[in-house]
Amino acid sequence: MNSKKLRLGILVDSYLMPAWIYCSIERVFNSNHVELSLIIFNENKSLLYENRKNLKKGRSIVYRVFNEIDERIFIKGKNALESINAEKLLSGVPAIKVKPIKKGNANFIEAAKIDEIREYGLDILLKIGFDTLSGEILTAAKYGVWAYHFEGDPLGFWEVIQAQPETKSDLRILNEEVNGDRIIYSSSSFTYPFSPARNRNCSLWLSSSFLPRKIDQLYLLGENILFEETKNYHKEPVPRVKKGSDSSPSNFLSLWLIVRLSIRIVREMFFRVFYLDSWFLMFYLGSNESIPFKELKKIVPPKDRFWADPHITRINGTYYIFIEEFLRGKNKGVISVMEMDELGNWKPPVKVLEKEYHLSYPFIFEWNDKFYMVPESRANKTIDLYECDEFPYKWSFKQCLMENVSAVDTTLAYYSNKWWLFTAMSENEAAAPNVELFLFYTDDLFRGEWKEYPRNPIISDVKSARPAGSLFIKEGKLFRPSQDCSKMYGFGFDLNEIEVLSETEYCERKTLSVRPNWDKKILATHTFAKCGKLTVIDGFTRILKFG
Repeated sequence: MNSKKLRLGILVDSYLMPAWIYCSIERVFNSNHVELSLIIFNENKSLLYENRKNLKKGRSIVYRVFNEIDERIFIKGKNALESINAEKLLSGVPAIKVKPIKKGNANFIEAAKIDEIREYGLDILLKIGFDTLSGEILTAAKYGVWAYHFEGDPLGFWEVIQAQPETKSDLRILNEEVNGDRIIYSSSSFTYPFSPARNRNCSLWLSSSFLPRKIDQLYLLGENILFEETKNYHKEPVPRVKKGSDSSPSNFLSLWLIVRLSIRIVREMFFRVFYLDSWFLMFYLGSNESIPFKELKKIVPPKDRFWADPHITRINGTYYIFIEEFLRGKNKGVISVMEMDELGNWKPPVKVLEKEYHLSYPFIFEWNDKFYMVPESRANKTIDLYECDEFPYKWSFKQCLMENVSAVDTTLAYYSNKWWLFTAMSENEAAAPNVELFLFYTDDLFRGEWKEYPRNPIISDVKSARPAGSLFIKEGKLFRPSQDCSKMYGFGFDLNEIEVLSETEYCERKTLSVRPNWDKKILATHTFAKCGKLTVIDGFTRILKFG
């Protein structure tokens, strides 16, 4: 842990910057662990330079028109590329101007200016503008020059066009050697398949947390721990751009790509007009330890609703399967329970909890001879705990565990004399909550304060972050089910053995992957529940609205 605040310098082209960068710097500015010590302006750029306009500079007319329409239709909420003037925020921060010298594809800063920069004793330099930098400037701060990096150009475009399931972004320390940049944070988010603008927007807002997050961890944990973690990002060479995707499309190519994307959108509209998205349940009742997928029996709901997110408990030979029951007429989910005997005979679900907002993922657990539930209540921006008054049908609000959070599929576990809370969260509303998994812990479930794991999030990957069911112990080992939301929401689930779980360390490894490949009609499966001899998972399909 550092004894004094970290000193940050910023390399910018002007005070005008995109909203996502402004948000990132604002969080840094308000941190107790860092002080903004220097702003370095690029004299080669006009002070009227605007990052959002620069995005379109040199691009084809067709692409520019397409991008404008795409933004208007698909971006919900604040545009990450909207320009904000940071002059007021950064007023009082010392500033100097430098004039980079261009040599080939790189820019260099003269030695006298670098000496002036070194006098400020910076720990980190953040590069926002300045194009490509090389030379001594890369070592002018103790921990180097940090920069955000996104693959492909235009940002977020090629992942959509090429139907790649993930869009990657990272924060790295620059090095002028080929593939020499050191990645200090990396994330993979879901590629929104119908809109490059929306895909870009979600990725940028997600990335806005990287800088303040890693600065806080550097201050609290120290450089040895922080940089030790980065080794996992460098098991393979780090490419700077995707092959064939490092330049913006021409007018002709833009037209062809737009047609291709339009066909995809029309196809999706066709399915939405004539088909219903439907989740249903599948179960196996037997002693087989592995899931015999061909033997799974389906429990299919009526067309006016769907059933998902199973969680199970067992009392006196009866299984109680708690589910999200989504009512199409109300356009929201409620929590219901269905009973099943030891022969697999089941009763229709009965509603046990309904709010004015959407509920799902009814995580239930028993503690001191009482049952409790933590349903997903992201629509209310809370994580709430309910207590069972009369099992299984009557539940009452017990307490709010967290508020003002965008959290989904919260899962608790009591392990090593502590309560652990796993939840998928987005720190920014515009970013999807499927990408990052956060961990909290407390000694007392009801009166204790939830402490944040210092290296949160423990996972930043759309393929494995979101919880997919209750943690369980098998043969003395602790396992966590997780969702793969890359190809689509809830595409599949994995079982992960938690190898290390403590207040300072977390490590898991994947032991089993389940994808919907045993039945062509099943398009996704995203929750795993097991109790006694009963295993229940859910499945996603599309059914005709008519007939």
